[in-house]
Amino acid sequence: MLLAGGTAGFGGGVGIAQWQVEMAARHAPAVAGIIGGSTPVVSFGDPLRAEVATLGINPSRREFFSPGGVLLAGCERRLATAASLGVAPGQGLTADQARQVVADCNDYFDRNPYEWFRPLEALLNQALGASYHDRSACHLDLIQWATDPVWGKLSDPAAAQLLLAEGQPHLERLLSHSGVRLVLLNGATVVRQVSEAKLAQLHEVGKIPVASTTCRVLAGEGRGISYLGWSANLQAGFGISNEFKQRLAHMVGEQAAGLDGPAQAPATASRAETGTSGLLPRGLTVNGGQELADLLLHWHHSSSAPTIGDAGSYSGTAWVTVDLGGHEAVLNADTRRAAVAAYLEHVRRSGPELPWRAVASRGGSFSKVVFSDDLAEAAGWYLYLRKPLTQPGPL
Repeated sequence: MLLAGGTAGFGGGVGIAQWQVEMAARHAPAVAGIIGGSTPVVSFGDPLRAEVATLGINPSRREFFSPGGVLLAGCERRLATAASLGVAPGQGLTADQARQVVADCNDYFDRNPYEWFRPLEALLNQALGASYHDRSACHLDLIQWATDPVWGKLSDPAAAQLLLAEGQPHLERLLSHSGVRLVLLNGATVVRQVSEAKLAQLHEVGKIPVASTTCRVLAGEGRGISYLGWSANLQAGFGISNEFKQRLAHMVGEQAAGLDGPAQAPATASRAETGTSGLLPRGLTVNGGQELADLLLHWHHSSSAPTIGDAGSYSGTAWVTVDLGGHEAVLNADTRRAAVAAYLEHVRRSGPELPWRAVASRGGSFSKVVFSDDLAEAAGWYLYLRKPLTQPGPL
């Protein structure tokens, strides 16, 4: 049912593994319910950077189509489609097209994420200090193909089992090669399928009242990865109160802290709390472009402040220290939101270890560090070397 054609103009591709490309390039199984014009959803977010993953059954039709049945395009598009790749249905993906599918999966939470993820994002924040938006977490599915109707309502049991059988080896390969060490299972169906597929041996560790029944919380381990699951579906609506969500998040956090795998997400600069002011805390230190990108992506998503720090009466206050390959630099408090957005767009296109350049500052020293040769694009970006270079050029 998909895909082939030209490859000109594709972005992304930085930090993408060959096994991810192979996952994206595979042909869909012969199941009528798979949505035409869709692509396999390798992941929601970047599994190479995530430490925690939530796990579901399969992607929703809404990842590709509006409620009215219109294929999502332009700024509304969430994932790669046959139309966005410029290929005809029924043909296979080229390597470059498969790479673009992966790039769009990695950038999913930077685009137009489906509101279905909001309860899981809230739980990740509260229980583990993790987030889809700063790429410390991602979402995976047992089946990587979107279907209509959803997997649980497919009328053909053989087709449903075929989808599970086709998806499991790809999920196992992803988990074995990714940075994920804790998997959260949302709902009884996911818990049951993980157990039946022998991905993990789960046992009950607690119960939480919900509506007229009880939510079971389970934990286990499989192939070096820790699993935590709960029988209530956070997106179910009925009976899923704010009090229940808070109790579940508390229990997940407690259980995660006791696992041999990752407990709370590390208290790195990339997860620094912005506080009620929306400003980054002063005095953070980050090492390299990756940590800087993580920090600023988290700030950009979680805050609406116009600058990263408190500019106060003096605009040149050093706020964040950055080690750029042996060159120590400081990012000033008055670095503007628009400049951060421009920097993050460069990271999205070129990767976090993009080429930095030192140019002349207002005082004439070669201390100002920019991410773009277009100085207008970097307006409001105030990163300076503590020890200026003797001449302009790359760091």
